[in-house]
Amino acid sequence: MDSYDIALVQSSFSRVFARKAELTERFYTHLFTCMPEVEPLFRGDFVKQKEMFATMLASTVRSLSNYQSFTQLAQILAQSHARFELTEAQMTNAAQSLMAALRDVMAGKLTPEEEAAWTRAIIKLTSMMVTRPATNAG
Repeated sequence: MDSYDIALVQSSFSRVFARKAELTERFYTHLFTCMPEVEPLFRGDFVKQKEMFATMLASTVRSLSNYQSFTQLAQILAQSHARFELTEAQMTNAAQSLMAALRDVMAGKLTPEEEAAWTRAIIKLTSMMVTRPATNAG
């Protein structure tokens, strides 16, 4: 991701966020379709879960222009999801689910360049959230 990608994501965010309810609904639909085994993890207040997802999406987009803030946010997300011991494959599925939801909701409303920038941002974030096994030094 470069500064051009960041500018594209941030400048298109208001269009995306205006459809946040539909985006979050489509995200979870895609996620549960490709990974039905994770659906039981979402048995609590699902409305609140969707709101938290939308809030974190907004925070992530705002943090893109400051690499330190973005990294800190990714670390916070990784820590809050650590109990699930997410694998690289699961995070790839989550990224693909979000990208599919974005395409569903924003079809024709994002330029190809904006969609590509969103894809790079999503991949960057989810790759930073993968649970890494602890290493024993020494």
